[in-house]
Amino acid sequence: MTVEELKSKYTSIQRMKKGGQKVVYRAVSSTGDIVALKIINNATDSRVLQEVALVKQLTLPCVPRILESGIAKDESVNEDVLYIIEQYIDGTSLRDWINSNNIADLKFAYTLLYSLLSAEIDLEKNHVLHRDINPNNIILGKNGVIYLIDFGLAKIIGGTSLTQTAATNGPFTPGYAPHEQFANIKLFQDVRTDLFQIGVTVYECCVGYNPFVKPGETLYQILSRTMSMNPPPLTLQGDTKGQFSQLINMLMAKNQSQRPDTATDAMRYLEAIKSTLNI
Repeated sequence: MTVEELKSKYTSIQRMKKGGQKVVYRAVSSTGDIVALKIINNATDSRVLQEVALVKQLTLPCVPRILESGIAKDESVNEDVLYIIEQYIDGTSLRDWINSNNIADLKFAYTLLYSLLSAEIDLEKNHVLHRDINPNNIILGKNGVIYLIDFGLAKIIGGTSLTQTAATNGPFTPGYAPHEQFANIKLFQDVRTDLFQIGVTVYECCVGYNPFVKPGETLYQILSRTMSMNPPPLTLQGDTKGQFSQLINMLMAKNQSQRPDTATDAMRYLEAIKSTLNI
């Protein structure tokens, strides 16, 4: 099957975005369902293939479903491409929300944290680490659901690693990955790695910027700040005893042992302090 033959199965095709080796289209299927059609140039990319296999196994309400995937021929360059047909999510990325100069109040921050911890609890049950939780990979669905996308850096706990153990750095997004991730310390990467990223993401929504990233800085400067700087505590109206702020700081702790051991533990803490929050 060619890419053009694939597209002919759909109507109202609109290109939504293009980045790197991937083009994403919004399309309508023959049954009238709206889907996301993704065309990825490198059909043999091991991380993409792992992502597809992993997401197909997950049946979580916060993760868009993959309906179909396969190989098609792009006749314009005479090369095979990978195509993915995915559940279409009508919403806004959290990155676009932040870039529109929105600042989270306590109610928004609580809802975001609750949703991300709920997703992490489900991932933990499935022995999956996302490892790339940040505003680019979170969709605020118009249906009220907060979705977690892009499992390209995901790791199956106990599974085969795609990064060499001897590598100086593992795959990561600067400013969100904790030390054990960007230093490629595999044995220490667990749910607490994702919890760190969740903490940074919620913090960023509340202040409008990533506390570890400044414009024009080098990668070394960002990693150094991530390792050594403790961001100022959040001051949110309605956080009457500062316990929400304390939880976010706990999630962003430099030492893994100072973060909650599991997403369930973090959720228990959040639910325990809810009575102190005016939301």
